[in-house]
Amino acid sequence: MTEENAPALTELAAAFGLQDLQPESLTRFARVHRARTVDGVEVVVKVAGAQPERVGAMARWQRGLATQGVPVVTALELDRENPQQVGEDWWVVYPFLDGAAYTGTTEQIESAGELLGLIHAAGAGTEGLRDYEWPDTPHEDVVSDLETLEAVLTAQGDPDAFAAVRALADRWWDNKARLEARDGDLPRCGVSSDYKANNLIWAGPVPTLVDPDNGGHEPRLFELAFVATLFHNECDGAAGRLLDAGEWSRFLTGYGRHVELTAAERELWPLVLDHILWEEGTWALEDNDETAWSDPRQRAYLLDLARASVDRFPLLPA
Repeated sequence: MTEENAPALTELAAAFGLQDLQPESLTRFARVHRARTVDGVEVVVKVAGAQPERVGAMARWQRGLATQGVPVVTALELDRENPQQVGEDWWVVYPFLDGAAYTGTTEQIESAGELLGLIHAAGAGTEGLRDYEWPDTPHEDVVSDLETLEAVLTAQGDPDAFAAVRALADRWWDNKARLEARDGDLPRCGVSSDYKANNLIWAGPVPTLVDPDNGGHEPRLFELAFVATLFHNECDGAAGRLLDAGEWSRFLTGYGRHVELTAAERELWPLVLDHILWEEGTWALEDNDETAWSDPRQRAYLLDLARASVDRFPLLPA
């Protein structure tokens, strides 16, 4: 969705029966607007997706988690359809959650791990969610991506970062068929596919997931690797780097209270992490624009991401 084809605020307000819809987004990365219902309930309205069947499946998955006591926002009950299509996309109204944003304390990090463990252990229904499909990537696409990434990182004056990315590409390519062949050894569950610090709000000891719209039915180990890769991406309250060794250990401590990884998952972890570093991490390096790269915190994080390696993120002993 672009600003040119996005619905006007007045259209959104009329569609959902909202008042005082604020023109300024809560984040620079997407349209997320505060408003009030006619009953005075503070809410946010945001894009839920473009495919109605996926939007409906995600809404059911969220409600399934909530009914089990897992803290995740769910679509607010209104006197009209929610989510619903407005313009080209489907939009959803959530209750506004008043709480603390991420500041990188060890307590927050451990509780974030606990929430992810709760989500993965809940077994909420996944019917209709997008199933993960292994990428059918020809080698020429890898070469093309490396050319783009070389230009991006050279512009930052950091050739060593590109050397690390090139080594990652080689590992990913060499191991992609081997990992895909072990698909059956990777337990799947419903995931948000966007489990990042800036999508968590602390209104209690365990945070609430506030942007659960982009997920699917994927290997749960992928989401753990996503945390290692992108947890601090686009988060103003985070350090300008990936999780360090102590923080990663605390995250796994929280996660491990609810999930016991299988022997196969532990064996395949290095391949899975390289897979996500290539598929998601390099996308972030390419996708961040000049404004993001000029931000000192985000730039430092991205350069650290380019250097990320498996040995920085060991799994805790079984």
